[in-house]
Amino acid sequence: MGLLVRRQPVGGNADPVKKKLLCAGVALATLAGGLIVACSSGTSGRCVPKRTAQVSSAELEGTYRGSHDADGARITLKTSPGEFGGTMTVRRWPTDDFPRYGGDKTFDGSGRWQVSRTAGSGKYPMLKLSFETPEDPLATAGTVALLSIGVDAKHSVLYDDADPDTCPAFRLERE
Repeated sequence: MGLLVRRQPVGGNADPVKKKLLCAGVALATLAGGLIVACSSGTSGRCVPKRTAQVSSAELEGTYRGSHDADGARITLKTSPGEFGGTMTVRRWPTDDFPRYGGDKTFDGSGRWQVSRTAGSGKYPMLKLSFETPEDPLATAGTVALLSIGVDAKHSVLYDDADPDTCPAFRLERE
């Protein structure tokens, strides 16, 4: 007994709904590619300053306001004498390190910050956050707690550099 295989002709007899979906998918992919290029092609060629190899605590001190995936979040960094870091307070900080998937879950808290190099950061220092409040460890267990530091003549930006080939969606700029 043989198996009968029916081939769908390419072109005119294909399902019109499938054709529309395929065209919409191609258009969306083209548009998304353009948005990524637009994000990373500002006047300096980047949407955030390049990661800096040297930064002082005094350069980072201040209040930063979130945008994009960090919209509504704020962090205030204060230096402590004799330390390369200090204290911090956060408002509307995401409980998850992927805020776009759980953006309505936030907390207010405080703790300490320090500038350090990690195994994955190479020559670039990172901003490491250690939360002391809220005291519930579940609120802060999966949160954003390590940020890249970008500083240029115009502004300082803290951001989650999950993919260096795209514009960071979680970023905070000094006010």
